[in-house]
Amino acid sequence: MSDEQLIHQTRLHPVIFAKPLVITAVMGALTRAFFATPALRTIFLALLALCALRLAWQVLFYITSEYGVTSKRVLGKTGFIRRDSLDIVLGKVEAVRLHQNLLGRILNYGELEVTGTGGTEEVLRFIPNPLHFRQCIQEQVWNITQRETNPAFESG
Repeated sequence: MSDEQLIHQTRLHPVIFAKPLVITAVMGALTRAFFATPALRTIFLALLALCALRLAWQVLFYITSEYGVTSKRVLGKTGFIRRDSLDIVLGKVEAVRLHQNLLGRILNYGELEVTGTGGTEEVLRFIPNPLHFRQCIQEQVWNITQRETNPAFESG
C-alpha cells in the first residue's frame, strides 16, 4: 500500500523443531539398539526416515513462514506448497488476544488471536516475543484511530 512502513517482522519460534527433533533422536537410538535384527532394523530405519522427513518439512515450514506489522496492516504467510496468507487492515482490528502456556511463558512464544470487525478471527501460532508483537499491533491501531479522529495528528 502507498505510504506503508514495516514496523515489526518475525518468523516462527524455533520451538516448532522440538517435537520432530526429539522423536527423530529417539528413533535413531532405537534403530541403533535393534540394529542386530534385520527385520527390526528395516522397520526402524523406515520410521527413522519418516521422522527425518517430518523434521525437514518443519524446517521448510519455518523458512517459508513470516509475520509482520506495518503502519496499515497485520500480515502473515505460512507454507510453501500450500500457502496460507493473512492480511488484516489495522482499522478493522477489534481485539488482539494472547494465549501462552507454561512452556510458552518460559521460552517466550505464544499464540495471538486477532479479531476483526464482523467477527473474523485469525490465529498466529508460535510467535516469538508475543507481547511485543501485540504491542506493535496495538500501537499502530491507536495511530490509525488518532489520525481518523484528528487529521492533524502525526505519529512520532
